[in-house]
Amino acid sequence: MTKVHRLPLKALDATTSSWEHGPLVSSRPYMSKMLMGDPTLQKQLLDSLEQLDSQTIIGTDESTFDFADFPYEPIYNPENDPLWIQIKLEAKHTIEIEPSSGPQLFTNILSQPSLLGAITSIVSHEIATQLIPATSLQNLFLEMLHPVKDAKAISLDIMASAMRSPSSVDGTALHAILFNQGLHALVCHRLAHRLWEKKRTGLAYYIQSTVSRKFSTDIHPAARFGSGIFLNAGSAGVVIGETAIVDNDVTILQGVTLGGTGKERGDRHPKVKARAILQQSCSVLGNIEVGEGAIITAKSIVTKPVKPYTKVSGVPAKFESNVEIGKISQGSYRDNDVLDKDWRMHPETRELGERIEQLLETHSIFLLNNDAERVQGATSGTP
Repeated sequence: MTKVHRLPLKALDATTSSWEHGPLVSSRPYMSKMLMGDPTLQKQLLDSLEQLDSQTIIGTDESTFDFADFPYEPIYNPENDPLWIQIKLEAKHTIEIEPSSGPQLFTNILSQPSLLGAITSIVSHEIATQLIPATSLQNLFLEMLHPVKDAKAISLDIMASAMRSPSSVDGTALHAILFNQGLHALVCHRLAHRLWEKKRTGLAYYIQSTVSRKFSTDIHPAARFGSGIFLNAGSAGVVIGETAIVDNDVTILQGVTLGGTGKERGDRHPKVKARAILQQSCSVLGNIEVGEGAIITAKSIVTKPVKPYTKVSGVPAKFESNVEIGKISQGSYRDNDVLDKDWRMHPETRELGERIEQLLETHSIFLLNNDAERVQGATSGTP
């Protein structure tokens, strides 16, 4: 059975930026902090997961099937996405504690047929104009986005927004899908990119322009993105050029520029490999490669290639240190995982939580990114 690649975790310490630990959760299933802290909510989640028929996701019996020989696309079933199950439960619980949120959550989440339908409905209403109303925009989203490839990529983007933020308040998928502007900008870019691929360049530029005004995020429609991207857009703005390629599980904070030097034509923008972290207001200029797991610190200007798992800093950026990949001294990586230790510390939530964790891993295995897909995404640019 093909194993999902997981980076080992190390305990956080006060001297290390919390952003640097974001990629450590990039290959783990999303587990809702809202649901995992309450035994009653855990039971609801467990019941929903146990109702999933694994054959509708996997396609056959795990014990007798050679996963390595099975094509990737048909396996992921958006209707049985465990992330979507958790988001709906989060919405129901939020209505219970805050009834006034009912109309918004029912309209945007509970009445929607799928996660893709929900996120495209929300985003369509945000970028609607008199020229193209929300209903027409959502129809365009559903027409152009691939029902498996793009649905998977968006699911991973939502997980990245929920799990990679250092904020303890914002770390739910429900919050991300409703309010995260960087996530919404990414969803819009995926539409613009599909339009660009179909030679509908005028409409692609229109989406880019509208998103730039709405979210301060200017991404050329031709730029290629993997999945599991964390984009922390804000008033500082993000600019990504035409020939840029961003691989899976990359973290991009506010103010980042992936641009050209002005001295090149054609392929002139950076290529950012998997798990790289681009911190606040850094600029990467030219057709250069930012290696896998590299970190570019805030306000640095990079004009030369960055080696994998190194940290660069300054103007111009220079080597600062190697990036440590966490080491496990004993036991499972979860023993040192500060991200979900709260529910593990209480007997009433630990037993149910461990069962939920097993089911999430079973049903999410083909949703999560793995090394083979990273290579494919890096070479083809296919989301």
